[in-house]
Amino acid sequence: MPVTPARRARPRTSTRSALVRLTAALAAVAAGTTGCTFSSAEAGSGDTVLTFWHYFQGAQQEWLERQVADFEADHPGVDIQLVETVGSQHVQRLLASTVTGTTPDLFINNIVVDYPTLTSAGVMLDLSPYWDDYADADQFPSSAVWRSGDAVYDLLPYNNLLGLYMNTDVAGRYGITEPPATLPELAQDLAAVTDGGDGGLALSAAPSVEGAWLFAPELLGEGIGYCNFSGPQVVDSFTRLADWARDGYVPQAAATWDQNASWQQFMTGRYAFALNGNWQLGNVGSADFGYVTAQYPAPADGSSTVYPGGEGFAIGATSEHPDLAWEFLQDEVLSRDGLLSLYEAAGSIPLRADLADSPQLADDPDVQPFVRATRSTAEWPDNTSTAEMQTALGEAVSATVSGQLGGRAAARQAVADIGQARSEGDVVGGEACS
Repeated sequence: MPVTPARRARPRTSTRSALVRLTAALAAVAAGTTGCTFSSAEAGSGDTVLTFWHYFQGAQQEWLERQVADFEADHPGVDIQLVETVGSQHVQRLLASTVTGTTPDLFINNIVVDYPTLTSAGVMLDLSPYWDDYADADQFPSSAVWRSGDAVYDLLPYNNLLGLYMNTDVAGRYGITEPPATLPELAQDLAAVTDGGDGGLALSAAPSVEGAWLFAPELLGEGIGYCNFSGPQVVDSFTRLADWARDGYVPQAAATWDQNASWQQFMTGRYAFALNGNWQLGNVGSADFGYVTAQYPAPADGSSTVYPGGEGFAIGATSEHPDLAWEFLQDEVLSRDGLLSLYEAAGSIPLRADLADSPQLADDPDVQPFVRATRSTAEWPDNTSTAEMQTALGEAVSATVSGQLGGRAAARQAVADIGQARSEGDVVGGEACS
């Protein structure tokens, strides 16, 4: 998921984020280990065991399993136990592990949503001693290194970004040969496709951060983000979404689809278009229809602008083997080979400078729209209520697609709820957003 520049000081604990989630975490402790499953990687017989918590699926999970196997082959006597968690329970379980003093040795996290909470709760180890001595540190931009004060807690080695996928078999039946570059062009294409009886646009409109992330670029391209979420552009965007739902361009069922569910719908071949991320590049190759990719369609009077995302990689604060855990990150995640293999497996865009012009990226037409998107990204708010603001937007989007709210009513709800969450968040300097 998303990313913001690494410029935070250590945030204060927010009652809407850290404390609420910590309460949920304590409940999770009482509930036991339900929701976590061990992969086959735990079946080794080594003397030293590292645990790695993740919520990867599909191509990303297969990549991680290969990296673990590679590391174990080079380190006899070391076993890495991959623990697959339920994404919605991931943070609560990390918080619970801090309470019990049993943080995993390694874990990924949804960095923009969860970083303030995880640092405030002391879940992550300070990586500064390792990063300061890391020979390739200068290959990464500052946005890849997440700091609180002088401490480095989280590393974001790649970007995930949103874009447009077009089923050329469906679109071609209506004379659509190029993916739409703007939202008005997309609306015109959707009208043609749905009038002909085919599916229009598959996307996540879930009442969560996923639905919010898919909708936000419609406003980002006009300069509207969470810190200034108001004005006629908001009303216009929700009114357009309500019209698209009413006219069948977007199915009502999308109000409950997460990104994986919406992708599965696109892969059926029934839909002409899908809004999803570059991480699906590792899966779209199995489609039995032709496809092309493009940047997220721009607003009529704006630019194609998206929030950048990706997973943070961290070491648990109570890890008994931090040196070995860092060695894994250095060799299997941060390295040229590690990031290039992730790109080849799942389409994630490496942030290493020495991979920017690699033939694998430069010669791949499907990834180029996402590479271009890295040059036109919006900055996430420096606010501990970022997750709450996203949820508020996702709820309004879902209600619009399901027909529970009209466009104007949904816009009013989103503006009010995002504003309230923003004002309750904590940031350095006491400002609501920065």
